[in-house]
Amino acid sequence: MDERINRIAALANVSSYDAEETKKYTHKAPHIRHAALRKLYGKLVVRVFDSAKKHTKIPKVLDLGAGEGSGTLPFLDLGAKVAAVDISSSQLDALKKKCQHFGDMLEVRCEDINNTLKDKSRKYDIVIVNSFLHHVPDYLGMIREAATILNPHGQFFCFQDPLRYDKVRKFTMLFTRLGYLSWRIFRGDVIGGLKRRLRRARGIYLEDSVYDNTDYHVVRNGVDQYAIYGLFKEQDIDCDNVSYVSSQSRFVQTLGSVLGMKNMFAIVAQKRQ
Repeated sequence: MDERINRIAALANVSSYDAEETKKYTHKAPHIRHAALRKLYGKLVVRVFDSAKKHTKIPKVLDLGAGEGSGTLPFLDLGAKVAAVDISSSQLDALKKKCQHFGDMLEVRCEDINNTLKDKSRKYDIVIVNSFLHHVPDYLGMIREAATILNPHGQFFCFQDPLRYDKVRKFTMLFTRLGYLSWRIFRGDVIGGLKRRLRRARGIYLEDSVYDNTDYHVVRNGVDQYAIYGLFKEQDIDCDNVSYVSSQSRFVQTLGSVLGMKNMFAIVAQKRQ
């Protein structure tokens, strides 16, 4: 078990780009940067895969918003058959190149996830959304649709989404923002970043802003994990919320772990039959 978890943790840190792009990627994805989070991710992936294996020989996985493949690659490595869906053809091209040795175990589809979810003829044992829910305006609607294409005992798995800001302790939010600020300083565009923060603090969001659309979780003040739990409960689906701390700052990450801060969450939900 430990060997598999360590391997998955390592795979979660693999980017589909060259060395320079990998460096850039890890700087903007805190769940990739920190070893403790990679290990947590590895544990959850193995847990979900092993549960699926109890009901089928080769689990069928749908990776929504597959991006660089941090969800696709670990499940392929464990022996699942994965359909990776993303609207970005460039990222999918890189994913295919990285995963080409898995052959027909990988299916790549460049399309809008809403179109994917409309196809009720295809069922899956696992639907994963890795660091993706907070980019979806109607994430509850998306989850509701995802549940309809799960096989009996099927699972929904998400990782690295921000808790609702009003549900997080003020002390934790303070350190979260300090971590972001320290990261922003070394990323450049400090003035632009601060101006956007001040604008959003006044409740002003721009529909045509690339930054506001990308940071949709900021616009919406995080993701409501309690609403997600309630949705699954209504559908008689067991739901386990896993909360943890994640920061762009290594110092804040370490301090947050020691102090038991929680600002991010993962969900493992499973149909009872």
